Amino acid sequence: MKVIIVGAHSEAKQLINRISAGWSISVIDIDQEKLRNFSTNRQIEKYQGDGTSTLVLKKAGIESATALIALTENDEVNIEILKIAKQNNILRLSSVVNKESFIKKYQELEVEIVDPGILISRRLEHILEPRRVVSQAFAGGRAEAIELEISPDSPARGKKLKEIGSKYYIVGAILRKGQVLIPHGDTELETGDLVTVVLQAGAFGNVIELFTGSESRYPLEFGKNVAVVIKSEQNLKNLSEAEFYTRNTKAEELIIFSSEEVFKDNKESNQETYDAILKDQEYQIIQNQKNSLKELESKIEELSIGTLVIPVDEDDLKKSFVKSIINLSNNKNVPVLFSRGSSPFKTIGILISNNFHQNSPTLVSFDLAVSMSAKIFGLKVNQPKFLSQENSATNKDLLEKLQDIALSHETQLDIFSSEGNEAKTFIENSSKFDLAVVGKDNSSGWQSKKISEFVALNSSSTVLYIPN
Repeated sequence: MKVIIVGAHSEAKQLINRISAGWSISVIDIDQEKLRNFSTNRQIEKYQGDGTSTLVLKKAGIESATALIALTENDEVNIEILKIAKQNNILRLSSVVNKESFIKKYQELEVEIVDPGILISRRLEHILEPRRVVSQAFAGGRAEAIELEISPDSPARGKKLKEIGSKYYIVGAILRKGQVLIPHGDTELETGDLVTVVLQAGAFGNVIELFTGSESRYPLEFGKNVAVVIKSEQNLKNLSEAEFYTRNTKAEELIIFSSEEVFKDNKESNQETYDAILKDQEYQIIQNQKNSLKELESKIEELSIGTLVIPVDEDDLKKSFVKSIINLSNNKNVPVLFSRGSSPFKTIGILISNNFHQNSPTLVSFDLAVSMSAKIFGLKVNQPKFLSQENSATNKDLLEKLQDIALSHETQLDIFSSEGNEAKTFIENSSKFDLAVVGKDNSSGWQSKKISEFVALNSSSTVLYIPN
């Protein structure tokens, strides 16, 4: 996600050094000398110019920005910058108030305002990353308390405090199911615990990683292996994609369902071909005699298949075939990769929905983004106004929740909005990502049932279908 900071001040520097690696940062300042001397421990982009200039803001990436912070010493300038940001639908807007007389004008813009008399960087950090709740500074700023939620993939989950103790922090309190616990060494941390940690300044990164976690476990919830169907020599690109997918997830082994007619050469040359493509990836070959879905289906549970890779032949792709594969996916609870050979997956496309259940398309996408070092392309398709009953406040909450998930995974998230038919709009944008992740409950409303089938059939990129 991208944040634009207007004003190269010391508070901006402190903020940049504190926020998570998931943020892409642009800094604007009209003073070239001040900008030149502005340095942080993070990679940032600098832009010299007037922060009220639309051209300068566009160069800094305002059209794809998630947040903007106005830190100039002129309230009129700050307000003008914030107005432009509002027009670009930036969700998180904040500014330092220099004169009390301008407070009302800031409030009219519905932006978060910060009093320059408080610890500005800490307050701005909380605005950008609400999952971190800064409660108090100690020892002249050398220590502070933060509140963190134990996530399902947190390295600390299920461990006793004495097992994860450190000289850099202590756990002062735990809020569990509405009850406050004063912890001791044998207290075991559980998913959903709100943990108050007192830590040394500068230990943020390690503490955040330990307690919130972002390690991918996909596709182990479905099975430990990946299986790919190989029917002909043309499917070798799909084999390469299956190898990439296996290597970059928690899957263990690649299983090749091969028909006998794949290669005309002897078995030794076939083996050499596979070895060359798969390198050091562990694999086994199973002859799929009849090359039928029933034969394939019968092996899924036995072989602990966590993803089934199906090559897509565009010349012979039929709606009935896609439907049958998706039915198999739902019946056997196994994700299916409709492989078009668009790996490596550097950008993952999703339709934004309010489904954040475990193993939902959204959460699977972020898991994959972590393991594949990819970014997320999130498309929010609004129905035509005459059909839409969407509450704007609810919509804002949805996008903010998605941004918080991106932060917890330290993953770049680019959000795009459009209007019309979800499936068609998503397909029109499919050239912008390498992998589309969909599921039957990926959307709500009048067009939800056919979206996954339509995307799998028409996408220009590889499609991962997540079963119900």
